[in-house]
Amino acid sequence: MSDQIITLKNLSFAYQKENNILEDINLEVFGNDFLGVIGPNGGGKTTLLKIILGLLKPDQGDVIVFDKKPKEARDLIGYVPQFLEIDLDCPVSVLDIVLMGILSRKKIFQKYDDQDFELAKEVLNFVDLWNLRDKQIGKLSGGQRQRVYIARALIRKPKLLILDEPTASIDEKSERDFWELLKEINKNSAIIIVSHDTGVVFKNVNKIACLNKNLYCHNAGEITQEVLDKTYKCDIEILGHGLPHRVLKRH
Repeated sequence: MSDQIITLKNLSFAYQKENNILEDINLEVFGNDFLGVIGPNGGGKTTLLKIILGLLKPDQGDVIVFDKKPKEARDLIGYVPQFLEIDLDCPVSVLDIVLMGILSRKKIFQKYDDQDFELAKEVLNFVDLWNLRDKQIGKLSGGQRQRVYIARALIRKPKLLILDEPTASIDEKSERDFWELLKEINKNSAIIIVSHDTGVVFKNVNKIACLNKNLYCHNAGEITQEVLDKTYKCDIEILGHGLPHRVLKRH
């Protein structure tokens, strides 16, 4: 087993006092993990990612990421959010978007250098989009844009890639290609992916975290209908459609 890169211990978080969205969360993630996080809308999935990224601070519990506080570990993490605030009508190219991934490492008004462009070329070749580097981002298909956003995250050379609902707007063919790409990335980086598409997630990851206020983590091969029923008190089809419900008690 590779080194442990994330430790969450007895973690709880609430946006409103005494109304926890996350409660007593314990989780370990290792350097070779491909972790799928599933659960209903409002179950705390995106909140959990934001805590790992250091964008939110838990009300109680410990969060260690690469042996550091989450904010101090951001340079080691690539993040593909559910909604990337990019105006598709804006005349920015694929290359521009990818280079944005290293803006935080540049000083104000500092220009990109040859090394930056080489990194961009490397990751765009990896996602098979170097030939479209000068194309306007809004002219791409949904699947192509998703690969651009992944390249934007990968330019940081992360040891962990986090993706929040990344397949929401792509077609079936693009989705298959997307999962194959993630398998390649997982050879060198851990991955945490949030998705409602439970069937596809089960086929591609090696760990599953079922999250609905409380969290239950299993190896992918251990997930059965009985496990899901016991965790969520509902049918997996209901879970897959994201209908709101809560865990009744722990097991």
